[in-house]
Formats: sequence, structure tokens, C-alpha cells
Amino acid sequence: MKNIFTLLLISTSLLFGQIDIREIFENKSEVYFKFEIIDRSELNILTNIISIDNVVNGKTVYAYANINEFEEFLKLNYDFEILPNPSSLIVPDMSSNLEDITAWDVYPTYDAYVNLMNQFQTNYPQICKIVDAGNTVQGRKILFVKISDNVEQREAEPQFMYTSSMHGDELTGYVLMLRLIDSLLTSYGNDARITNMINNAEIWINPLANPDGTYRSGNNTVSGATRYNFNNYDLNRNFPDPVYGVNANQQIEVTRFRTIQEANNFSLIANFHGGAEVVNYPWDTWANTGTNSRIHADQTWYQYISHLYADTCQTYSPSGYMSGFDDGTTNGGDWYVIHGGRQDYTNWYRHGREVTIEISNTKLPPASQLPSFWEYNKRSFLNYIEHIFYGINGIVTDTAGNPLRAKITIISHDYDSSEVYSDGVTGFYTRMIQPGNYTLKFQSPGFFDFITDQIQIANYNSSVTVNVQMVPTAPIPVELVSFTANVNKNDVELNWTTATETNNRGFEIQRSVIPNGVRNLVWEVVGFLNGNGTTTEPMNYSFIDKNLSAGIYTYRLKQIDLDGGYKYSGEVEVTIESPAYFSLEQNYPNPFNPSTVISWQSPVSGWQTIKLFDILGREVETIVDGYYDAGFHSTLYIANSSLPSGVYFYQLKAGEYSDIKKMILMR
Repeated sequence: MKNIFTLLLISTSLLFGQIDIREIFENKSEVYFKFEIIDRSELNILTNIISIDNVVNGKTVYAYANINEFEEFLKLNYDFEILPNPSSLIVPDMSSNLEDITAWDVYPTYDAYVNLMNQFQTNYPQICKIVDAGNTVQGRKILFVKISDNVEQREAEPQFMYTSSMHGDELTGYVLMLRLIDSLLTSYGNDARITNMINNAEIWINPLANPDGTYRSGNNTVSGATRYNFNNYDLNRNFPDPVYGVNANQQIEVTRFRTIQEANNFSLIANFHGGAEVVNYPWDTWANTGTNSRIHADQTWYQYISHLYADTCQTYSPSGYMSGFDDGTTNGGDWYVIHGGRQDYTNWYRHGREVTIEISNTKLPPASQLPSFWEYNKRSFLNYIEHIFYGINGIVTDTAGNPLRAKITIISHDYDSSEVYSDGVTGFYTRMIQPGNYTLKFQSPGFFDFITDQIQIANYNSSVTVNVQMVPTAPIPVELVSFTANVNKNDVELNWTTATETNNRGFEIQRSVIPNGVRNLVWEVVGFLNGNGTTTEPMNYSFIDKNLSAGIYTYRLKQIDLDGGYKYSGEVEVTIESPAYFSLEQNYPNPFNPSTVISWQSPVSGWQTIKLFDILGREVETIVDGYYDAGFHSTLYIANSSLPSGVYFYQLKAGEYSDIKKMILMR
């Protein structure tokens, strides 16, 4: 009765030109509604105001909005109809029992979801690892499983990712991804196809990207799930955008995903949604027809893999499933343009390949239907993963065999960030591409460009390996009498002595990291010492690299001449051991105004936070919130100008460790 009254109120208010937004948003954080447009060009304005969910027949728009977005929408004077939230249409079957959940015909409670993810690792520790990307706004976990035959090691093989439900009320993919994880793990060693995938790739799966939205009504039900996160942002409008750049209000869930993605080199990704049944390929930021159109360099390849996914679903499903739009596929911008989407971030900023797969017209189907959706999609899941093995691939190294991060461009083909990069840790790259003849150019700072002979890709399922060894542009070492390194806790002291110097402007100190025992020659400049021009006597130099985390480091010197020429020294390698204890240091200076340095040491790697509290124990702000390796760390804290003088406390939490110290701000 309440819903009918609300609709009547809205209609009556519209007649008098008044709308009571408080009434519309009573007990709601977002509203779902529909309205009509006259011309598609209207969508270019609307997409920057509200979160468009679907456009049917080019005129009926379904959308979500938080209260601020809806106020802006009302200024455009559209007639509209408020609709029931899709997650309120059924009473979902829920379970906290793992045995019930793995029948795959119920929705798990949040705690059961976390337990099931951890159980995968417990049952299959050799091939499955849980990666905790960090917490959401409300402290829930964003979890990935990583599946590989050497799960603790970054190997020279492609990295793949599936992720689902960044819109918290679109939940078909959530359960299907859990079932896919289970299927991959239980099939390893028994099914040759799946065993080959796991042996030759690194597969990451995140079943639930927006747990706060999904469990908006509490951890025990998905009823009342919301599209937006707890801060009422649409996460699929919050990623860096090719037109608008980084969102000023980037949400913590997006930050968590970016941290994972930017620490890896994913070749192929898909993210799952609901509300339609279609494979949506780039671009979302631009349409591929009409005014201001933009076509991805690999559109032909995208159309092929999108049709392969949809066609396979059609073969194993009732008539009508995945058959709308262009036979189950669409260019994102031709459907409707959005900004801040995940797939365009991957394609534009990360030089990877990603599609968005709308997997069910119903966002929250009855749980009894989930096994059917699994039957429709399970073969397509595997087909899509396998495309990471096709096209051109190989390993890029220097002349000593060390892996390199290199830009790989297909000449006369690539544009708009469609080039790919080799992994700086392993040197591996893959370039999926439609059939044809191609010439590749490899580029890396400090090395001569390398251009291949013409390479033929015979069909979509063929693979050609092209390994490349790049030649450095300045291979002549500087003449040193000595170059040594000494370790003192978390500091590295470098000492070197030169013979007679001629035309020496100075030394640039460069450092590279060796994560997981794999060489990574991505050199970082950590300091510069002035030289002595021309001398006839041996000269001694010293440099200290401070506050390093535990790990293996390699150093080299770049000796720069006054005329701009340069030479490199040989390399020295050092190991910083993990600290045996946990400590939070007293800030310095103390008292301070307005800046001070906070240092700490942790024996464990993981998510670490430092929060500031006033003398009454009220939280003032978060100073540190991020992933840190075991070791010594420090941060510069600058007090906000509005913070008054007084006594404050700062608390460090690192895993199970915690400590608190007092600081004094004196204006």
C-alpha cells in the first residue's frame, strides 16, 4: 500500500510542479526509475547526472540515482516513474551452511561467502591462494582467489581476471563465479583442458566486488541489495576515464581494485553484471558510430570473442537467451555512453583487454534458477579464458637474460592505447589479435628499439611465440676501483672509489627490486651525487638509501659526463631482512606545527592503518591506509589548518599488531 501511495503522491506532485524528494527517498539510499527520451543525444547529458542502467528501444531509459543525483535530474523536467528496487522483488533463499551453498541453488550470507573463499585455499593450497585486496567502506573484504600451478610464484605466463557484482544488486554472476572457482579446482588433474589452463596461466576471480551494496540490509541477506556502494556511488562510474581522468571522489573499493590491477599485468578481463543479456565490448566512453565515434583498434577481435561467448550460450540455453542487441553483443557506447567504467580503464590506462558481460535480465533471480544460468554460461566461461593463449606472445629480456618491461606496438595498427606492455617482473607479454600479418615494435628506456619481421596469425585460435632480446644503448661500464654495499638494519650504504676522472658531472644512483626471487630491471632513481669534473687522484663517494622494506635490491651507478654522455657501473645486490619485531616510533618533531614524521616497523606484510584521535578518543582522520611490505616505513603528517592545538593520539594497526602514541600539536 505504501508503494501505491508514493506513486500517487509523485503523480499528484508532478501536476502541481512540486516533488517531495524526502518522500521518494524515505528509507532509501538510491531510487530506481524510468522515463522516456525523444532523441539519443539526450543521453550524453543524462549519463553525467544519473547512473543509466538500460536503454530499451532507444527511448525508454532505466536508471538509478542517489538523492543528489536525483535533484539534478529533476531540473531537466522529465516525467518519470519510480520503480521497485530489483532486489525487493523476491525473498531470496539464503544459507550460511557451506554444504547447502555448494549445491549452488542458494545465495550465501556474507560470513559464509568469506568462509567458502578461505575453504578453497584450505582444500587446494598448492593451486589456490586467497588475495585480500582490503576492506570496503563498512569493513567487508574484497577477496580474490588466484589459481595457478605455482600459486606462490609470478611466472612467465598470462594473467587473467573475472570479477562480478560491482553493482551490488546484480547477483547472478556472484554465485556463478563461486561455482566456477570450485569447478576449476575440483577439475585440476582430472580434466585435461582445465589442467592446461591452470598450468599455463594465472587465473584471478573476484566473485563480489561490492559487498557493501550486496549486503546493504545486513550480512544475512541479499534482499534490499543496492547498486551503489555504502557511500552511494556507482563503482562502475568511478574508475579513471579516458576523457575525464581520475574521479575526484574515487571510492575505496575502486582504490582496492586499482591496487591489484596495477601490481599485475592482466592480459584479459571480464566483469559480470545483470539487467540485460549481452556481451558489451569497448568503448563505453565513445560510441563506434555517429558523431564523435571512436572505434577500438581491435574491434574486429572484440566482436569475434563477444559473439563466441554469446553464441555458445545460445547453443546451451532456451531460445531467446543472449540473442538481443546484435545477436547477443553490443558496442558499449552504441548502447549508451558512460564515463568512469571499469572496462575502459583497463583498455585505456592498463593496456589490457576487458569486456562487460550482462548475464541475466533479472538482477536478482530466484536462487533455484542459478543452476540453469550455470548451464547456459559454463562453456563460455572457459572459452573466454582460453583466448589468453592465442595471438602473439613471448618474453622480453636484455642481453643478460633479465626480464624487461617493454612497450609493444603493432605498426600501422595500434592507436588509442591499444599497444600492450610486457610484465616487468617476468618479461612475458601476449598480444591477442585477429588473423592477419603484423610487424611488432618493442621499446624500453635505455634500449634500442627492436622491430620484428612480419608475423602471420592464421586464425583466431593460433599462437605464435616471439621472444625478444633488447640491446642497451649504453653498455660501457664506468671504470671504478670499487663499488660495495653495506646493510645496517633497513638502510643500505653504498661506497665507491674511482680512478682518474675526466669530464665527470656526477653519479645517479639507481635501484631495482627483485620480488619473489624474480629479477625485475625496472630501475628507480634514488639519488644523485655531484662528481669532480676532472681529477688525477682517486675519489671516494658514499650514499645511504634509507628506510627500506624487507626484500632483495640491486643497485647500479649511472656516471654522467659534463657533455651529457653517460656510462653504467656493474651491479651490487643486497638483502634487507624482515624485522623480528613490531614498533611504532615517537613522531618527530614533537611538539610539531604543522608537520611531523611518523615511523614504524612491522614484521608482517599486509594492510596497515594509522588513525588520529583527539584526547577524548574521537577519531579525527586517517593518516595511513594501504598495503605495506614487512619492514620499516615512515610518513609525513601535515595537520589540517582547522585542527586546533592540543594533545592527540595516533594508533597503528598492522594485522594482529597494534600500538598507540601521543603527539602534541602546538600552533
